[in-house]
Amino acid sequence: MNIKLYRIVYTTAVVTLLFSMLSARRSYSQSIFKQMLEQNDLQYRFQINDFYSDNARLDTLVDEIFSRLTDREKVSQLVISSVGNRGRTPQQIETLFFQTGLGGVLFLENPKEDIKNLGWKFMQLAEDRYHLLPFFIIDGEPSLIHTRVVGAEPFPPAGSIKNEKECRQVARDISQLLKELNIHINYAPVCDVAINRQVIGSRSFGNDERRIWALARTFIETMQENGIVSTVKHFPGQGSVQGDTHLNPILIEQLPPELSVFKRSIDAGVISVMVGHVGIKGESEEFGKIDTEGRPATLSRKVVTNILKEKLGFKGIVVTDAMNMESVMMYDMPSLEAIRAGCDMVLMPNDELELIENLLKEIEQNSVLNRQVMESVRKIVRLKVCLGLVNEIPLVSLDL
Repeated sequence: MNIKLYRIVYTTAVVTLLFSMLSARRSYSQSIFKQMLEQNDLQYRFQINDFYSDNARLDTLVDEIFSRLTDREKVSQLVISSVGNRGRTPQQIETLFFQTGLGGVLFLENPKEDIKNLGWKFMQLAEDRYHLLPFFIIDGEPSLIHTRVVGAEPFPPAGSIKNEKECRQVARDISQLLKELNIHINYAPVCDVAINRQVIGSRSFGNDERRIWALARTFIETMQENGIVSTVKHFPGQGSVQGDTHLNPILIEQLPPELSVFKRSIDAGVISVMVGHVGIKGESEEFGKIDTEGRPATLSRKVVTNILKEKLGFKGIVVTDAMNMESVMMYDMPSLEAIRAGCDMVLMPNDELELIENLLKEIEQNSVLNRQVMESVRKIVRLKVCLGLVNEIPLVSLDL
């Protein structure tokens, strides 16, 4: 046995031994992955700013973890459920972890201590069963966070934030609260204009696209500098329409003015983009003709794949807006349609288990969709490695 191979085998054996000695009741705020890193002092400490990096060690680790997942584990990574008011009960989420696992959980209107306690319980269930641990997510917009974390102090609404300095402080304070709650992903900032008072209103940074971009950039940078993944929403823009996609289908017969803000956010390194449910029919010199044929953008391959992923070059995580809204519920199997359109993760599908079963069948029969889904899984695995959400670390190619 050569020296390099001996070192790999020896190190793997040591880590396996350490893994078996870890207490069964461990704090989820420091995953098995991170504990192994610290105990072995290995240079596998990845951060979220490594997500887009050209890093051979990270690539190798992602490949190895991906290879250990069953097809069911892979497909379940695309599914995000929710808990709290307007979401599932804690018992329903526990059952999902017993049955199939989840890519993540969105916390909706829960007291602060409940978020901590439920998160601990869900993480324990995942640690006992799966290679990957779930993302914990919240709508941490300045205008909404006090309703999502019941009992939290209100923050200034986004529309009232005066400048980048104030925005940086607000974003820093929100990130500290989210870290205290062990949240990994923030579904913020809103990059829509504020014309639609019914839904967007003060959730937006205003009506001027330059101001929206300046404050959105500050918010994104501050979040991700503090270890929280930022998500810009609602691509391609739904702030200039009238109506509410929670209740009815909405069509905008022009290209949304917010497209430029989303483009700049992608260029600036935002890790996640949420696609909204508005339909579009319009044309511009920069983006060409976009016509969703009356369907929501979430279900449109033209929007998700052709524009967001290919035209704008977005390589991060594409997530749907909540799939329990009336504007998408009117379609047959909308969550599966969203994945076919190119979305990497589906938020709040009507039936999580049904979606997983349908997707497993679909990728068996459709090689093109199979490749697309596997690429989505690889991106999710990569982000989970960067966040330390791995239940077991295969130490390979240490001398890369």
